[in-house]
Amino acid sequence: MNSKLIGAAVAAWIVLEILSFALVVRAVGLLAAILLAIGASLLGLADIKRLLDFFRTRVAAKARSPSGAFADGAMLDGAMQALASILLILPGFASDFVGLALKSPSVRQSLARRLRSRSKASDPRLIDLDPREWRREARSAGGRPRRSMAK
Repeated sequence: MNSKLIGAAVAAWIVLEILSFALVVRAVGLLAAILLAIGASLLGLADIKRLLDFFRTRVAAKARSPSGAFADGAMLDGAMQALASILLILPGFASDFVGLALKSPSVRQSLARRLRSRSKASDPRLIDLDPREWRREARSAGGRPRRSMAK
């Protein structure tokens, strides 16, 4: 069942890409459409290089930091930027449109809020505590800090 759904989604995406390419060719001409497609792919490639350099320096800084953690949501934001770059590299204007939309910080923030709210709601084992609702206690025998709810 899942393979049929994935196959149908891929087929629909290919049809959408062909239709969007035909519309762009009709609007601006074949040569201009090809140049636009190549330009979008080059933009995606350049952005992938920029993202790799950025995350290399972030990972090195994370390894040196005492907490060893990224800022809240930094990984999700970076993943969405990488997805946007990959969509720009793919041939076709429908994927370029989605990739350019994901380049917008406001679209990424809105999508991240939706993803976080959906993931929190779907896991009944998750308890989201405010920093004022818990505190660190002395280390246990295993050497790991125990956490308890604040009173």
